[in-house]
Amino acid sequence: MSLTSSKTESLCSKILGLVKADGAELYVSDSEDLLLRSANNDITSNGLIDRIAISLSVSFGKRSASISINQTDDETLRAAVAKVEAMAKLAPEDPEHLPPVEPGTYATPLTWSDATAAMTPELALAQLRPVIEAARAAGVDSAGYLERSVNASAYANSRGVFVYERSTSIGFSLTARTAEGRGSGWASTQVTDAGQLDLTPVGERAIAKALASRNATECPAGRTTVVLEAPAVRDLLSLLSWGLDRRDFDEGRSFLNSLVAKGDDPIGQSLFGEKATLYSDPLYAPAPGGIHESGLPLVRTDWIEKGVLKNLPVGRFWAQQKGIAPQPSPGNLIMPGEGKSLDELIAGVADGVLITRLWYLRMVQPESLLYTGLTRDGTFAIKDGKIAGPVKNFRFNETPVNVLKNIVASGKQERVLGSESQSPMHVPPLVVENFNLSSVSDAS
Repeated sequence: MSLTSSKTESLCSKILGLVKADGAELYVSDSEDLLLRSANNDITSNGLIDRIAISLSVSFGKRSASISINQTDDETLRAAVAKVEAMAKLAPEDPEHLPPVEPGTYATPLTWSDATAAMTPELALAQLRPVIEAARAAGVDSAGYLERSVNASAYANSRGVFVYERSTSIGFSLTARTAEGRGSGWASTQVTDAGQLDLTPVGERAIAKALASRNATECPAGRTTVVLEAPAVRDLLSLLSWGLDRRDFDEGRSFLNSLVAKGDDPIGQSLFGEKATLYSDPLYAPAPGGIHESGLPLVRTDWIEKGVLKNLPVGRFWAQQKGIAPQPSPGNLIMPGEGKSLDELIAGVADGVLITRLWYLRMVQPESLLYTGLTRDGTFAIKDGKIAGPVKNFRFNETPVNVLKNIVASGKQERVLGSESQSPMHVPPLVVENFNLSSVSDAS
């Protein structure tokens, strides 16, 4: 990764200096990704990907066009600007086009770690090797994926905005399966700072779940109490956050329209359970996020507070139409928890199901935000506050709205990976009543 703040600002100034259009927006990203994969208890591949990406949008009035390039030499830059300006002049007018944003005040990001940036393949392998050895010793087959990302990015425009931020992250997940294929476990972690990375407990959880989930029995489907581990919770919250939008509601296309009377504003109404609180904050140290969205500063924003909807994302055009301030979408998501251990949560359930994670989530009904999906890699019956044994996986049909309405208890927050989004999230496991496990699945 070679683009420092000063070099990036110089590059942006050079590109914008070539532009003759009325307006211009520029995104520059310099990233380096270290990828390490394992399967069958052995390293299968490693890669180091270094790339620069530049995206330039220009406009003449309400006519606009965009171009993407990955070279920074003068000839390429001049040709790209000339081409995108020619395309913009031929483009039809966009009635919703707006000029670039004015300069704002941006926070100093917390998303950078020198230790993560310095992590080499050898250091990553040293972390992963003991996990593989533990799986081999336990007699299970493991497959792991570690991704270390280092990124420097900038947004600049023709109105004088230049905002630069650096970020690092490491995500790791491990799937463990018993040799006969009847037991499967999974666990993950995500950190900003490599100094906080510890893969040993991730491997231990995945291996333990694989061994414990052998020879699952069939449990009847139906509505029941579930303990959703953090990966499942973050997936459901991702789905919820994507469905929150002011314009969608105003135009009658949101799940929120079904929750309030016609003509009512959803903001300020208690639409979720009292135990449901959700906010974003770029300066939240355990899972920090980006500091801007297309030049709009990101600040701490409460989305749901004790079940009450507090804010909705609002795009710039729709904000202008409604005479309100734009509200960027969240760059991270935080759900406070009650700090209970997973064992404590299970102890409070008389009859239910423990779900490690969800898989293959698909929309069923946008009007209610109803999704379907499968449980995976560790599903267990709970009887009288204890794990009673492994059960076959389920297909579920449920909406994140009902999940938040039916929270009984929550645990200690974790930063883990999910199947729907890689954005930073810090969420607890949840005990949820009346969760719809619609049918039994034979998939293991």
